[in-house]
Amino acid sequence: EVTAQLERVMHDAALAVISTAMHRPPLPQVIVLVLDNDLSGHAVVIVDGTDSPDAVIEVLELLAEGAAEATNTATFVVAAVRPGYGALPGDADRWLELCEIAETHGCEILEWFVLSDDVAWCPRDQLAEPPRWP
Repeated sequence: EVTAQLERVMHDAALAVISTAMHRPPLPQVIVLVLDNDLSGHAVVIVDGTDSPDAVIEVLELLAEGAAEATNTATFVVAAVRPGYGALPGDADRWLELCEIAETHGCEILEWFVLSDDVAWCPRDQLAEPPRWP
């Protein structure tokens, strides 16, 4: 139970930072929390104009490549802000691709949130994957 509570606290803290970083009113964005090995915040990256569902993949690929080139392992929490629409076909596949990109570059992805109309959900749930929060 303590583990579940800690997981929820970290999940909620990440969502609070993402919510603070979001444009108001919401616009299509990809927001990435870049964490170090101790899961301490290192940077918040905000990319506007991410209308394409695959923009999240492009953004994470650039960040993971940059971390690998700098020989810094990084852990990412990713959010796709999608005003007016939420789940899209292919989101489960996008989650798997995000995981593969991070792993290829020696990084890790903790979570991918999709935020739409005051609702946040995680595409990994479509695959019945357990949360990755420590």
